[in-house]
Amino acid sequence: MNGKNKNRHYYIPKRSGIGFGDVFAITVVAAAVGIIMGLLFAPQSGLKTRNILNKKIVELQDRCRFALLEARVMGEEILEKSIEKAEKVSSKVKNKK
Repeated sequence: MNGKNKNRHYYIPKRSGIGFGDVFAITVVAAAVGIIMGLLFAPQSGLKTRNILNKKIVELQDRCRFALLEARVMGEEILEKSIEKAEKVSSKVKNKK
């Protein structure tokens, strides 16, 4: 290290105290408060609101089931292609010996 660089000071920014976990927790709490406030100030009756919520929950369950089924099919296709590629590579290696 030469004499010129000896007295240089470099600025290193400090990280803020908020991490991913904190942001996630704040988001979840804010969403819950928003849902509760929306239900409290909803113009519908309690029965009507519960019926709407039940329909939305059923729709969400159906979407999740479909997404899970779709992911399973895609995973099986990827697995089959991977096995085929592995067999091709294996046969090429065996043929070179």
